[in-house]
Amino acid sequence: MRVPLKLCLASILTWTLAACGALPTQNFEHSTRATIKRVDIVPIGTPEHTQVRIMNPIGAGFGVVGNLVEARRAAWASQAMENTLAAAHFDFRASLSNAVTQAVRKVGFTITPATGTRPEKEHARFLSAYPQLKHVDAYLDVYATYVGFEAPQSSTAFRPRLEVSARLVSAKDHQVLFQDRIIYGCVENTDEDAVLVRADDNLSFKDRGALQIDPTRTARALQSAIDATAWELAKQFM
Repeated sequence: MRVPLKLCLASILTWTLAACGALPTQNFEHSTRATIKRVDIVPIGTPEHTQVRIMNPIGAGFGVVGNLVEARRAAWASQAMENTLAAAHFDFRASLSNAVTQAVRKVGFTITPATGTRPEKEHARFLSAYPQLKHVDAYLDVYATYVGFEAPQSSTAFRPRLEVSARLVSAKDHQVLFQDRIIYGCVENTDEDAVLVRADDNLSFKDRGALQIDPTRTARALQSAIDATAWELAKQFM
């Protein structure tokens, strides 16, 4: 699958900006488990493409020109990642949806599988309205602002990175029962106001080229990160 470079650049900028917004935290009151048993997982929002970025690239020290060069490198890396995952027959959207469903089911909820599609304008934010379904106690609304790989510095290894926002909403009165962000891929201390999941050191790739050599290994690394993120989300309801 080939993705136009301009489209990748625009996508990277859009989803990076979307990821920067603060999300007020609402912890789940476990006493509500007596009444919240049946959950509808609405279609999950995802980025248009997987991403590959360096948080502090060496080129950023050279001003506007350096930042432009690094943005183009990131866009090419994102395009290459699309091809790599396609070669492994890996669909990150389906993987994330399945992982969230299985994890939330494991903590005791009866799940109504997602049906339909998420409105295009709400892929990077919570839904403005939820379907009126019978025999459902709450809606689980999840969207990802980053799915891919990240390296802290130009000279360090890449590891999977996911940034997911989630909200559980009462079907009865639309009260927000839970709301938080889950970030997988933390390799050092951070002041992020979110549930943080440290990256697995075994899921590392020395550079962008290493991400392309073995598509199956790359896909497995991303799958492992997705599973860990979904489980961390589910644990918030335990």
